[in-house]
Amino acid sequence: MRNHHSSPHDHAADGPDARPTSPPHSSATGLSLAADGLQLVTDDTTFEPGTLVDWAFRILDADGTPIDTFDDSHGQLSHLIIVRRDLIEFQHLHPRLGDDGTWYAERLVLPSPGVYRAFVDVVIDGRATTLGLDLFAAGEFAVDETWDSTTRVKTDGYEIERQVDRIDADESALLSFTVRRADGTIPDLDPYLGARGHLVALRRGDLAYLHVHPRAETQREGVVEFDVTFPTPGDYRVFLQTKPDSHLITAPFDVDIDQ
Repeated sequence: MRNHHSSPHDHAADGPDARPTSPPHSSATGLSLAADGLQLVTDDTTFEPGTLVDWAFRILDADGTPIDTFDDSHGQLSHLIIVRRDLIEFQHLHPRLGDDGTWYAERLVLPSPGVYRAFVDVVIDGRATTLGLDLFAAGEFAVDETWDSTTRVKTDGYEIERQVDRIDADESALLSFTVRRADGTIPDLDPYLGARGHLVALRRGDLAYLHVHPRAETQREGVVEFDVTFPTPGDYRVFLQTKPDSHLITAPFDVDIDQ
């Protein structure tokens, strides 16, 4: 079984048929553990909360063979997003790929009891695919039903402000965020996975998944912007990740999408 891991330069634009290295994720995905002729499988779905584990999974093709060939996607061969289903816990990880096609998320921890959704985001032969399955951390827990349209979030000594505009479903919208230090000054945003930031949007209710990358042309200090199309009306929680002053932060925002 061949084992070629594409680099960011493997699919350079040599002609009209050249494949992009990081295709956009333009629709809601992650609702199934099987899609596009692929299937996500694991031997372990139940965890002790707060306990570090090395979690293994595989992505199988239509014949049931583990795939060991993945394209580069923003500097990584995969993105593993784990959220509790009430959206109060969020992790963005980059598992290690073994020679036999097994992925290893080393020192993974589900911090509190509850039901979690794991999204595996990969690119295979130029095609972006997101697969998802549920993980369980045993124990009693209270569901967090707090929900309010959010415009400002404070985290790790920074304040992040979201531009407030009406956003309609199934239409391209601009999400713009400005990052400030606690004293009001604007920090430099260092590259994170080759860009100013990344955004994961999850639809409340079924956790339909959107993974969005920022506008490359945005040059204003402390600002990161995304072109996003939300597929349906409803409530979405978006998790912004950006890197002011070389410090990675994650900021959740609740966004109402109109008809």
